Amino acid sequence: MTDTPPATDHGKPSRRARWLVLGVLLLATIAGAWQLAFLCDDAFITFRYVSNAHDGLGLVWNAPPFAPVEGYTGFLWAMLLWATWSWFGVEPPAAANVLSLLCGVVQFAIVAAAALRLRARDGTRLPDAAGLLALAAIAGNRTFLQWMTSGLETALFDAAFVGWVLHAFRAPERRGAAWLATWSAAAAIAALTRPDGLLLVAATVAVAALALVRRRRRPWPTLLCLAPLLTVVAHLVWRRSFYGEWLPNTYYAKVTAPWPEAGLRYFASFAVEHGVWLWLPLAALWLGVECTRSVRGALRIVAGNLPAAAAVAATLFHLGYYVFRVGGDHFEYRVFSHLVPLGVLSAAAMAADLRNGARAPIVAVACLWLASGVGWLHLALTRDMPVHGFKPVAPQLPAIVRPLARWFDRQQAWLLFRNIGLRCNHHALLLERFQQPFPRRLHVTDRPDPFPMFATGAVGTPGWCLPDCAVLDLHGLNDWVIARTPVHGFGPPLTSERLRPLIAAADLQNDGYLDAGELHAAIGALSGGTGQGDAADYLVSIVLAIYAHERPDALTLAEAEGIGDSLGGARSMAHERHPPDGYVEAWAPNVVVHDGVATARAREVPLTAERVRAIEAEWRDKVRTLPGR
Repeated sequence: MTDTPPATDHGKPSRRARWLVLGVLLLATIAGAWQLAFLCDDAFITFRYVSNAHDGLGLVWNAPPFAPVEGYTGFLWAMLLWATWSWFGVEPPAAANVLSLLCGVVQFAIVAAAALRLRARDGTRLPDAAGLLALAAIAGNRTFLQWMTSGLETALFDAAFVGWVLHAFRAPERRGAAWLATWSAAAAIAALTRPDGLLLVAATVAVAALALVRRRRRPWPTLLCLAPLLTVVAHLVWRRSFYGEWLPNTYYAKVTAPWPEAGLRYFASFAVEHGVWLWLPLAALWLGVECTRSVRGALRIVAGNLPAAAAVAATLFHLGYYVFRVGGDHFEYRVFSHLVPLGVLSAAAMAADLRNGARAPIVAVACLWLASGVGWLHLALTRDMPVHGFKPVAPQLPAIVRPLARWFDRQQAWLLFRNIGLRCNHHALLLERFQQPFPRRLHVTDRPDPFPMFATGAVGTPGWCLPDCAVLDLHGLNDWVIARTPVHGFGPPLTSERLRPLIAAADLQNDGYLDAGELHAAIGALSGGTGQGDAADYLVSIVLAIYAHERPDALTLAEAEGIGDSLGGARSMAHERHPPDGYVEAWAPNVVVHDGVATARAREVPLTAERVRAIEAEWRDKVRTLPGR
């Protein structure tokens, strides 16, 4: 993708035609993103922080005397929302998607500039048709469009990340002071937007340091060009002094033991929907050809293009961290969304490097674009998604592709049950459900003591809608104590021995299979309920998708005995931390919301400012001494 000066240009359409196509693609991108636009409940977590800052309380979850906790991940995003509210009077829920879409437009412009700079191996610029096709493939990708909204900081981070990577591939002779200053600024924006961006800062500093060691840059101009990174240092110092931690509280709440079993499934699903299975052999072929041409030459190219090498390394490290360490992400391909433009552009660049001319990159991009249509197909087949969020696609597809579709459904069910990769239309359904008790922002009028408190697991909507009420986050994203409580399970394990008599009793037809109705009965017997309702429907659909191999509509008794692996002791992303015994009771949450009215009951012991500080100090000391810390 390096933009070396061309020897010749050929096939160049008129400038007017190029701008016309770019304009059409931009409008199509905006229209597509807006058609897919959604807000997720987690975005309202940041909105609460912005609300408290707007009220003069600072970026805090609960107002003083509660200690500050950093339960948001996008500092710069919060600043943008705060500024928009302060300057223009537009509250975060109304401003978030507009600002996010503007960030998406910036990313589109960055990608368009890179697409039109694509070069062949001999240095000639590819015809605009190749670059515009690559841009169309990116703009027509569902994930690229989907994450231009959400209310989260994703679009801002993606613009910075993609811009940083593409800027690294500028020609060596164009990497002057302005280039390094721009590269540093992109890394700083990424790091201020998400902690992941610290990886880009480290890579930027490493490349600059190597350039100084090799005497390719002068010290003082280089340090001046790295000045944007001082904003990152200042933010880290402020975070440490204000919140008492180097990383956001969400890191401690979400990241527990390494989880490659989940991350590989998450990435495999992404690969199926985005044509990565085509990109990987192309990359292997390109790498093989480069090494065949000259291993030493390839190494010299890398040594002479350290920024590009650092960009590739940082991208792969980021990918590997989420696959092998974190286990994916709670949201549908959010942490891989920046790979869409990078993947398409790199495919075009590698194809152009393998064979001069426009044909190879055009074919490569076209194939990748067609393969990524699986994402749109999945959206079409799951439009009428049930509220629990899982709808298998295999029964809706032709028989010839059902084996692959069944495998895909199995991965999706496994991930969904563990709170990984929840679809964006599912998040939209969840937000509607969460907002039903909160038709507007509510205020507790009759306060029996100064600090009414509401306790819940999904805290986004309640956090925003109860601005003058403390909110206890039972999942620990916004709670220091819960985020650092060692992970522990609940109840006895569901072994085959324990399940076997229940399964045998549920086989009412004595045919050796449990169909959906019999599974409902078995789940009811296991839970002590009726086995009916949304939760039971969800479990039945999940276990059928994961464990039914002989028949898609029923489990053999042997298959049914394996469902304990899913129903008991399964990990759950961002939901593995639980309050330690006695912690919730210490706070005595006393706010109830009913029919759009928030009321607070009197506590036996009033919650005063002194008591708030005492409870926090006591439980933080307790957690520090727990085994497993």
